[in-house]
Amino acid sequence: MRYIPVLGLFVLALQSCSNQSLDSSSYFPLQEGLQWDYLVTTSVGDSIRHSDFSIRMGEQEPINSRPHAVRITSDGTRYYIAENSGGIYRTAKRTLTESKPAIDNSPHWVLKYPLRNGTQWSNPTYPFVLRRVYPYEERLTRGMNLKMTFQIMGDDETVVVPAGRFDNCIRVQGEANLTLYADARSGYEEILINTTEWYAPGVGLVKLLREEPLSNDVFAGGEVVYELRSLRR
Repeated sequence: MRYIPVLGLFVLALQSCSNQSLDSSSYFPLQEGLQWDYLVTTSVGDSIRHSDFSIRMGEQEPINSRPHAVRITSDGTRYYIAENSGGIYRTAKRTLTESKPAIDNSPHWVLKYPLRNGTQWSNPTYPFVLRRVYPYEERLTRGMNLKMTFQIMGDDETVVVPAGRFDNCIRVQGEANLTLYADARSGYEEILINTTEWYAPGVGLVKLLREEPLSNDVFAGGEVVYELRSLRR
């Protein structure tokens, strides 16, 4: 492991999953000051778009009188994270337009313990890229709460992303069913939404693949890929 100066900053060149300066036992580090930078590739039909996304760890904040780690995304959303014997979970979130955190009705699990093959949990989710394209164009993310079931499917995988090669990663697979009504002619169509996440020890999320396959005259689907570019301290 070594530090490489990029644009005046020291970026951690992540060539493996072990680093003594990080918490090498955690698949979801929460130390204040860490920042993950991702390359995001969105594909819908013949359109492919690249963008940047980042997450940084801010100062701890209390939720219900209990200190929480705070993950702040590049769009300004703040996620409040806690950990107990059951795993790592989100308690609340706050967007830029909200004056105070919105408390989750139940824990929104990030990773559930034990971190081994077969461990399962579920969370609400929504479509990332699905959209109506006829007779008007509209994203289908609002008001479409789905239940996605997650399961740890691998605990010794290798992932290669722009930040480097990561060994000993766990792979989490999520599945949710969505039924869409197009129109009287096309009727209903059922699709399977898949999410695959890879977590590296001491690093956290290194890759996420979201697949929403659908292509007809009314709706268009696609996929989104998040790949770690760098982890900054």
